[in-house]
Amino acid sequence: MIRRCRSEVEGRGKAAVRRLALRYVRARHSLAEVGEGFQWGRELTVGVGSRIGRYAYLGPGFASQGPVTLGDLCMIAAQCRIVGADHLHHLVGTPARLGWPTEPRRPTVFGADAWVGERTTLLEGVSVGTGAVIGAASLVLKDVAPYTIVAGCPARYIRDRFEGVGERDAHDRTVRGEFARTAE
Repeated sequence: MIRRCRSEVEGRGKAAVRRLALRYVRARHSLAEVGEGFQWGRELTVGVGSRIGRYAYLGPGFASQGPVTLGDLCMIAAQCRIVGADHLHHLVGTPARLGWPTEPRRPTVFGADAWVGERTTLLEGVSVGTGAVIGAASLVLKDVAPYTIVAGCPARYIRDRFEGVGERDAHDRTVRGEFARTAE
């Protein structure tokens, strides 16, 4: 699988340029880890300490103030946002505007081979399982199970990504095989 990604996603010339650019991206966004072949769009905001898997993609306009963990081969489309966990509204005598959290933020986790559609909003700290698909313009308020398709506002289960355990296991073996590290 890794050989296939190297040839189909990048090629030698692009890979050499990207290796240099990844150093800049890692330092600019204070990322803890950046995998080979990571691709990103313009106007990227990623929380300090985030981890990005190999051949993952973050579309233009992606924004998360808190940490994010992307598994290998994860695709996040344009204008996706991760929101919440930045104001405490339940403190008596403290306006929400001044209710700053004191505990570290929980990372938002995307498993290997997850695909998130354009303009999707996720609540900070949710986990998107390996191979899950989230429809465009969805609002994700809770964890998404592996290999399921969800969509809507709020996001709801639509169906499983594959028909039957056999297809799912065959796909999982191919994707994870020698290559994919999962963020889960």
